[in-house]
Amino acid sequence: MTALEAQWNPVRHLILGDDPQLRIFEEVSVWYRKIDVFRKGEDLRMFVQQPTQEDLAVHKSLLQRLIADGEHLVSLIQMFGLPENAQEMPEKREQLLKELFPDVA
Repeated sequence: MTALEAQWNPVRHLILGDDPQLRIFEEVSVWYRKIDVFRKGEDLRMFVQQPTQEDLAVHKSLLQRLIADGEHLVSLIQMFGLPENAQEMPEKREQLLKELFPDVA
Protein backbone atom coordinates (compact mmCIF):
# COMPACT_ATOMS: atom_id res chain seq x y z
CA MET A 1 0.00 0.00 0.00
CA THR A 2 1.37 3.38 -0.97
CA ALA A 3 1.45 6.36 1.39
CA LEU A 4 -1.37 7.95 -0.58
CA GLU A 5 -3.50 4.80 -0.36
CA ALA A 6 -2.84 4.66 3.38
CA GLN A 7 -4.16 8.20 3.76
CA TRP A 8 -7.35 7.26 1.94
CA ASN A 9 -7.78 3.94 3.72
CA PRO A 10 -9.95 5.28 6.61
CA VAL A 11 -12.34 6.88 4.13
CA ARG A 12 -12.44 3.74 2.01
CA HIS A 13 -13.11 1.66 5.12
CA LEU A 14 -15.93 3.98 6.19
CA ILE A 15 -17.60 3.73 2.79
CA LEU A 16 -16.96 0.08 1.93
CA GLY A 17 -16.36 -1.57 5.31
CA ASP A 18 -13.88 -4.31 6.18
CA ASP A 19 -14.61 -6.35 3.06
CA PRO A 20 -15.38 -4.20 -0.01
CA GLN A 21 -16.24 -7.23 -2.12
CA LEU A 22 -18.79 -8.46 0.41
CA ARG A 23 -20.26 -4.97 0.72
CA ILE A 24 -20.62 -4.76 -3.05
CA PHE A 25 -22.24 -8.20 -3.14
CA GLU A 26 -24.74 -7.06 -0.52
CA GLU A 27 -25.50 -3.85 -2.42
CA VAL A 28 -25.98 -5.78 -5.66
CA SER A 29 -28.37 -8.14 -3.87
CA VAL A 30 -30.40 -5.20 -2.59
CA TRP A 31 -30.37 -3.63 -6.06
CA TYR A 32 -31.78 -6.84 -7.56
CA ARG A 33 -34.53 -6.82 -4.94
CA LYS A 34 -35.35 -3.21 -5.79
CA ILE A 35 -35.70 -4.25 -9.42
CA ASP A 36 -38.09 -7.06 -8.43
CA VAL A 37 -40.24 -4.65 -6.42
CA PHE A 38 -40.10 -2.08 -9.24
CA ARG A 39 -41.23 -4.65 -11.81
CA LYS A 40 -44.21 -5.67 -9.69
CA GLY A 41 -45.27 -2.05 -9.34
CA GLU A 42 -44.58 -1.48 -13.02
CA ASP A 43 -46.81 -4.39 -14.02
CA LEU A 44 -49.63 -3.06 -11.86
CA ARG A 45 -49.42 0.63 -12.78
CA MET A 46 -48.15 0.46 -16.37
CA PHE A 47 -49.61 -2.71 -17.89
CA VAL A 48 -52.66 -3.89 -15.93
CA GLN A 49 -54.19 -0.44 -16.13
CA GLN A 50 -53.77 2.57 -18.36
CA PRO A 51 -50.92 4.65 -16.85
CA THR A 52 -51.58 8.27 -15.99
CA GLN A 53 -49.14 11.06 -16.77
CA GLU A 54 -48.09 10.94 -13.13
CA ASP A 55 -47.47 7.17 -13.41
CA LEU A 56 -45.27 7.80 -16.44
CA ALA A 57 -43.29 10.49 -14.61
CA VAL A 58 -42.79 8.37 -11.47
CA HIS A 59 -41.90 5.33 -13.57
CA LYS A 60 -39.29 7.29 -15.51
CA SER A 61 -37.78 8.76 -12.34
CA LEU A 62 -37.54 5.39 -10.58
CA LEU A 63 -36.14 3.69 -13.66
CA GLN A 64 -33.48 6.38 -14.05
CA ARG A 65 -32.50 5.87 -10.41
CA LEU A 66 -32.24 2.08 -10.82
CA ILE A 67 -30.08 2.55 -13.91
CA ALA A 68 -27.82 5.06 -12.13
CA ASP A 69 -27.49 2.72 -9.14
CA GLY A 70 -26.65 -0.17 -11.47
CA GLU A 71 -23.99 1.87 -13.25
CA HIS A 72 -22.49 2.82 -9.90
CA LEU A 73 -22.39 -0.84 -8.86
CA VAL A 74 -20.70 -1.79 -12.13
CA SER A 75 -17.98 0.79 -11.47
CA LEU A 76 -17.44 -0.59 -7.94
CA ILE A 77 -17.30 -4.16 -9.25
CA GLN A 78 -14.73 -3.08 -11.84
CA MET A 79 -12.63 -1.50 -9.09
CA PHE A 80 -12.91 -4.21 -6.41
CA GLY A 81 -14.46 -7.26 -8.05
CA LEU A 82 -16.96 -9.64 -6.50
CA PRO A 83 -16.04 -12.26 -3.92
CA GLU A 84 -14.70 -15.43 -5.51
CA ASN A 85 -17.28 -17.39 -3.55
CA ALA A 86 -20.23 -15.22 -4.62
CA GLN A 87 -22.12 -18.29 -5.82
CA GLU A 88 -21.81 -19.77 -2.32
CA MET A 89 -23.46 -16.80 -0.64
CA PRO A 90 -27.20 -17.23 -1.31
CA GLU A 91 -27.96 -17.70 2.39
CA LYS A 92 -26.30 -14.36 3.17
CA ARG A 93 -28.29 -12.75 0.36
CA GLU A 94 -31.59 -14.17 1.64
CA GLN A 95 -30.83 -13.05 5.20
CA LEU A 96 -29.97 -9.55 4.01
CA LEU A 97 -33.10 -9.27 1.87
CA LYS A 98 -35.33 -10.39 4.74
CA GLU A 99 -33.77 -7.77 7.01
CA LEU A 100 -34.10 -4.96 4.47
CA PHE A 101 -37.44 -5.91 2.94
CA PRO A 102 -39.39 -7.81 5.61
CA ASP A 103 -42.75 -7.09 3.96
CA VAL A 104 -41.84 -8.45 0.54
CA ALA A 105 -39.02 -10.94 1.07
